[in-house]
Amino acid sequence: MGATAAIGVVAVGIVAAQEGGTARDVRNDPEALFRRVFSHIEDSYVDDVDPDELYYGAIRGMVRALDPHSDFLDPEAYRAFQDDLSGIYGGAGFQVEYRGGSYLVVKVFPDSPAERLGIDEGDVLLEVNGEPLFGLAMSEIVTKMRGETGTVLEVRLRRREEEPRTVRLVRQTVEMPTVSAEFLEPGYALVRIHYFHEDAASVLDAQLRTLDARSPRGLRGAILDVRDNPGGVVDEAVGIADLFLASGVIVSTRGQAEGENDEDDAGPGQRWESLPVAVVVNAYTASSAEILAGALHDNGRAVVVGAQTFGKGTVQRLLELLDGSALRLTVARLYTPAGTAIQGNGIVPDLSVGDAQEPQDLPPPLREDDLPGALGGEDGSETLLFDSAANIDDLAVRLAYQQLRLEERRQPFDAAQRGPAGAGREEMP
Repeated sequence: MGATAAIGVVAVGIVAAQEGGTARDVRNDPEALFRRVFSHIEDSYVDDVDPDELYYGAIRGMVRALDPHSDFLDPEAYRAFQDDLSGIYGGAGFQVEYRGGSYLVVKVFPDSPAERLGIDEGDVLLEVNGEPLFGLAMSEIVTKMRGETGTVLEVRLRRREEEPRTVRLVRQTVEMPTVSAEFLEPGYALVRIHYFHEDAASVLDAQLRTLDARSPRGLRGAILDVRDNPGGVVDEAVGIADLFLASGVIVSTRGQAEGENDEDDAGPGQRWESLPVAVVVNAYTASSAEILAGALHDNGRAVVVGAQTFGKGTVQRLLELLDGSALRLTVARLYTPAGTAIQGNGIVPDLSVGDAQEPQDLPPPLREDDLPGALGGEDGSETLLFDSAANIDDLAVRLAYQQLRLEERRQPFDAAQRGPAGAGREEMP
């Protein structure tokens, strides 16, 4: 092995010497160096190489040397990326992210091939169609998993300490959820924003209107759950923030190009500008989801509950190229309304709480009115403020809900402090 390596080094030295002054010139001319390396690969590599693949590989390597989010998407990868934006694609119905040195299944969509064959969150993806994933970018892995409906996808997975297993799935049309909303209790909505796909803002607005119409007293509060939300279209995050803001900065961007230094502002006239709001985040809340959390927090519109967010605070622009490929290039950094850089910092919650679920097998605690012969009380509507919260086993959601109820409870008191009914309302900003 040592002799072989030595021969290789000598051979390269001989070639450089035979080229005379070319070697010195190449060191000062990276383009000439690239052409020389390309020529050596074409002439001397052990197998035939497709020149187009070489060029694609060179461009991909150059772009990925910039940062983790800039990428070159060949035509096939770019089509998969466009499917991501629309939320509809042909695939197996599970989402993979690179976490802790492994490609981890983080979501399995309902009624998908993945759900039917028992793939679960936490499984580690090892291979796709017999090919190990080491060294591949997420865009390449996504491209390999996507395909025409009816075609077969083979994946190799490991679950915790179990032996790896191979699963064969038939791809079907998968529609990734964007927004889902439900009543936590009448008047209080729990809104899960899974992705910021195209039309996410209008979908959220429509779902809130539906819940508002179904509630006897209308909506009185909403919890926006963006845990595990990896981001998506920045304009949709801005649009959702604008639904809850009457004025103020939503997000600002700063980049090298003059056109990348910009500021998005909220406009008045939205239906939900005064609806009490809380936002639930975790360590995998990223990008556009961080824009939303930062905008509502810094404008004093929402309490943020959960764990410090991921800290992906950069903007990527897509440049479509002539051959159907695309360049995704980082062009700016994102800043919250208070001027805090999201990149590397994330959003720090007002109230920190993990994702733990409270055990459900414990009996409820005794209260005074449970005791035999206890005296009856007067109207206890106010003291029962948190009764419904006791049934919420998601600790972060429970805390967010309690904050909304406390805010509602404070409002009559605040109005009383301002004087007669209506006095002071004209002075509110």
